[in-house]
Amino acid sequence: MGGTQYIGGEGPGQGRYALAEMVGRGGFATVWRARSVDGKKGYFRGSREVAVKVIPVYSYGERSRALREGQIAEELKHPNIVETLEVIPGDLEIYLITEFVRGEPLDVAARHYRIDDVIDSLVQILSALEYAHSRGIIHRDIKPQNVLVDGRGRVKLTDFGVAYRAGDTRLTQVGYAVGTPGYIAPEILDGENPTELTDIYAVGATARALLSRQPEEPPRRLQEFVNRATSPNPDHRPKGASAALKLLTGRRDSTGSRTKILDQPPKKNGRYAGHLLRAVNGLVAGWLGYLVAGLLLNDAASLGVAAGFGVLGYLLPRLGALGVIVALAVALARAGEISFGLAALLPAVGGLWVAASSVSGGISRLPLGPLLSIPLAGLGLGAGLPLLLGALMRPLGAVPSAAMGAASLVAYDLAWEDGVLPYLGLSLGNLPLGFGPAEFLRQGEALVGAYPSLGLLVGLWAMMAGIVSAAEWVGQWALGLVAAVGGGVLGYALAVSETPAALSEAMTSLGLAAIMYAVIRFLSSRAGG
Repeated sequence: MGGTQYIGGEGPGQGRYALAEMVGRGGFATVWRARSVDGKKGYFRGSREVAVKVIPVYSYGERSRALREGQIAEELKHPNIVETLEVIPGDLEIYLITEFVRGEPLDVAARHYRIDDVIDSLVQILSALEYAHSRGIIHRDIKPQNVLVDGRGRVKLTDFGVAYRAGDTRLTQVGYAVGTPGYIAPEILDGENPTELTDIYAVGATARALLSRQPEEPPRRLQEFVNRATSPNPDHRPKGASAALKLLTGRRDSTGSRTKILDQPPKKNGRYAGHLLRAVNGLVAGWLGYLVAGLLLNDAASLGVAAGFGVLGYLLPRLGALGVIVALAVALARAGEISFGLAALLPAVGGLWVAASSVSGGISRLPLGPLLSIPLAGLGLGAGLPLLLGALMRPLGAVPSAAMGAASLVAYDLAWEDGVLPYLGLSLGNLPLGFGPAEFLRQGEALVGAYPSLGLLVGLWAMMAGIVSAAEWVGQWALGLVAAVGGGVLGYALAVSETPAALSEAMTSLGLAAIMYAVIRFLSSRAGG
């Protein structure tokens, strides 16, 4: 190019925009990152970073199509549509100046998505289409590659190069299908004119492509949306973007409610959250596998068993959780640690928990999360487990997981430790491990009835996890941390801790965990900009 290339000016070295680097190339255009400039060389204060789509034109028809794309895009001002700032005609090119979105295409971002992130992306795409359709514009090329996702998880629909506007002359020949194979509605292949239902089909095909990366079956409502949106018969599809949103989310068709959705700040996408949950689950599975092997095998074999369970716990969290729980029960029974009757209780309770974990994506990826209370208590951080689970899970998963964590810690101390419960200060001794399941449960019920602080500990942990998780969900982690720690301190002081030493232990553990959480959360938020 012979130095910096400028566009939008009268002569060489002049222009309103300076091209910096190419960031994308398609079949008919290139996309550049650029900055607005003032005069020949100087950047003015407040210079804006933009994207420049360069469309070569070699005929009058190509020029008309490029200008038409720019005119259509300029009409659309919506939070989920890439904003077109201006169109600059050149001699051999048309330049479309748009906002620069720092992010990646949806097909790339979705590699790390959870189910709820997929749904959130589809909702944003449909919101953009609801707006575009209300102005008579059909996109005609909806696909993951034409959707950008910025660093905050906001979806931006782009590339209106083949869009159809009601009342315009059809620029493509009859029998020529516009779009991308796999996302083109069947009626378009039959030569019919595009409609809103054309875009609805493409959104359904996009959902199907995103779900192909998910290891779990989609929820029933989402599967129904995909099936109806991609129906070969247009009459079976939702009758527009508003109806599709209602089908997908269960919300009423309401301009007011839709406005509220758009006004909310975008949620963070779950790019790495699923992998983090699985990694933690794998670590816990590996730790339990090591304990299992230690009861039956030598040290070298123990490491191999631990690694195997760790990998299984990461790849298939629920299967790994059930497998390691059954193996632990068998190993404890064979080693004489517990009776065969009590050994049957562990896989029964574990199986119920694993089965129930399907209601929440967080629990399904971290079913062994409650057992973290045991090693964390040994490190002096057990009271911080609700903060950890609240940060990693949504409320539906965090609350029961934290409650189960408290119950797991109590059961472990009553069965294998000295019977002095952490953070409570109660000295209850050990329950006989020769009990059968029914007797063990009766003894536990009697203890909870005699010592209400046991149940209050379970409730307090559930409350703290719920507060932290809800705060993370709405983007107010610092406020949630203060509320959870404050509520935790009051709960331990007024209702749970029976002795000053137990209260001091609880506050120290909770304080250390809160400091670690705050530091990690602050650094991660700073790193994310």
